[in-house]
Amino acid sequence: MLFFSPGYLLLFLVTAVILGAASAHVRSTYRRWSGVRNQSGLTGHQVARQILDSQGLQHVGIQVIEGEITDNYDPTAKVLNLSQGVAYNASVASEGIVAHEVGHAVQDARSYLPMRARTAVLPAANFGSQAGPMIIFLGLILLGFRIVIGFDIAIVGLLLFALILVFHVVTFPVEFDASRRALKLLRETGIVTGEEIEGTRKVLTAAALTYLAAIAVSALQVGFWALQVFGRRD
Repeated sequence: MLFFSPGYLLLFLVTAVILGAASAHVRSTYRRWSGVRNQSGLTGHQVARQILDSQGLQHVGIQVIEGEITDNYDPTAKVLNLSQGVAYNASVASEGIVAHEVGHAVQDARSYLPMRARTAVLPAANFGSQAGPMIIFLGLILLGFRIVIGFDIAIVGLLLFALILVFHVVTFPVEFDASRRALKLLRETGIVTGEEIEGTRKVLTAAALTYLAAIAVSALQVGFWALQVFGRRD
């Protein structure tokens, strides 16, 4: 009955609203500025290559992938993955998104500590997000039958699930730094003009909101499960 309780349904609704609003804002901002042609006339792919080469990262490859705003940097393969809409368009939005991902490549090359910490936490966070709720639920069932060890089991599950919150908290400074580097790189390479900086900043700021939303949602979820566990301790 836990998953049909008013508290759980409210949690589901609130998290859906937060994530939905953040995603809608990002897509709206992206589409607004993807329709504004940049003054350099360079496509996202060309911008990426130019900035990477300026930072001595000629070894970092670029490949085009499917999807919208699916751009990412793969530190294992040393590859910049650009969505088609970003790679082939000469827009203000493409400049900002590409520079942000190049920022991650620079972080990787400079052994940026928060990025290394995020990479280290990721496997545990993935496991915790999947196994944590099941272990918590098992502990709660045992507590329902007055089996005391159920509380300890539930705590283990809660700690595992909390790793996803740790991951999102560690992720935010990594993403914030990548955006800061993006604006700096675009200025230093002379790719953007003063008028384009504002549009680029808006695209990057919108993206940052998704990471804040992820932290908020994770905190709500961990808080919910903590209430379930400690509320049944007696």
